Amino acid sequence: MDDSDRLSALRRELAVRLGPKRYELWLGPHTGIEFADGELAIGCPTQFECQWLRSRLHAALQSSCRQVWGDEVAISYYVLSKTESRRGKAEDISKAEGGRRKAEDVDAEKTVPAAPSQLAPRAQRPAPRNKSTFANFVVGKGNELACGTAQSVVAQPGHYGPLLLFGPPGVGKTHLCYAMLQQLRQSSRRVHAVRLTAEQFTGEFLSALDRRSLPSFRQKYRSVDVLFIDDIQFLVGKRATLDELLHTIDTLHERGRQVVLTCDRSPGDLQKVSPELVSRISGGLSIPLESPDFATRLGIVRQLAMRLQVSLDEEVIALIATQVAGSARQLAGAINRLVATSMAHKSTITTDLARTTLAEFVQQNRPAVRLADIQRAVCEVFGVEPSSLKSARKTRSIAEPRMLAMWLARKYTRAALGEISEYFGRRSHSTVVSAQKKVERLVSQGGEISVADRPCQVDEAIRQVEAVLRTA
Repeated sequence: MDDSDRLSALRRELAVRLGPKRYELWLGPHTGIEFADGELAIGCPTQFECQWLRSRLHAALQSSCRQVWGDEVAISYYVLSKTESRRGKAEDISKAEGGRRKAEDVDAEKTVPAAPSQLAPRAQRPAPRNKSTFANFVVGKGNELACGTAQSVVAQPGHYGPLLLFGPPGVGKTHLCYAMLQQLRQSSRRVHAVRLTAEQFTGEFLSALDRRSLPSFRQKYRSVDVLFIDDIQFLVGKRATLDELLHTIDTLHERGRQVVLTCDRSPGDLQKVSPELVSRISGGLSIPLESPDFATRLGIVRQLAMRLQVSLDEEVIALIATQVAGSARQLAGAINRLVATSMAHKSTITTDLARTTLAEFVQQNRPAVRLADIQRAVCEVFGVEPSSLKSARKTRSIAEPRMLAMWLARKYTRAALGEISEYFGRRSHSTVVSAQKKVERLVSQGGEISVADRPCQVDEAIRQVEAVLRTA
């Protein structure tokens, strides 16, 4: 089956999986689908449709690709040029997918001057490529060890035993797995590497049980050189699948092959999933990835802006990194919101527009946190008593955690300024405004505060408090 036949098969699979009406609405003839250099490129008439497909139908597209190609396929999205959009409406686009554009058309596109707009010119679509690489992985204090270890494992698969990358969602675990997978496949060695999620592993295992084809399932995953399995916390309570995975890990380890696992919890918390699995992991490496600090968030925002072809000045980049103190996914969501807002207002992304838009974004995406939760988390990290935060004391050991608590209250709660000031024993809401400005200045300047009588960068102190808040 050639690529043209596979693309036709993919469209049929998507129509069945999504239903005819949903398929026609989002992936019908107005959408371009091409396959080149091992990557599926999907062209949409508008940026909004690109974002919608990426956020809502990416999983369905991945599953359909696995069904047709029998392996993972990288997927990218781009905005069709006006010429491509008109052609898609006038012709049966499936005929165009099997062919290549004429050389003169490509040359003509190269001569189009860059338009001075926020988004790159639609005609200048980059060649399809895998976006998750080591080159575009932003390294910071919270992920430096994980990135270095991943590169070492690629250089010597099987040398370190099973590798577990763990951390909260959106910190880069899957990015590193794809980066490792791509580098292994590009190496001069013949390395058979496979990546799938724990949910997919479970589905295939149960299907093999049902079809009585366990031998072929085991041959498929126990004969690889490197096996990547994402989100193993999905296996909670799935005893039979866990046993199968344990035997697979043992077989690969005995053969000197490499297993890479990811999880949103630590090995200690995995004890609740399977003590036996933790035992296997303890014989290899367990590396944490933490939420990005301010410097890392700056790098991520720059990388995302370049990937999304959005022009942002340094002041806006710093504002995003300061206001959205979360994962790479949250930062991407914030940039997408800025782009959508600027398009709706038909204006460029200014600092004022960014400040207003980000305030709304943070408000809508913040978790439900009470003032009492913030007080508890701050007291736990700084080692102070709750009564101290509400006291009139102004010593640094009390004033700094109180200041940070009020800043977090503004970020995570809907409480009014007066309510926050009263809760923390202040007479005027101006104290809260002052605390907010001081913390934002410290974050942007990389300043320090004292945590348990030791100097600590303020963004690190915030990260520690937010980690406690997540367990509330």
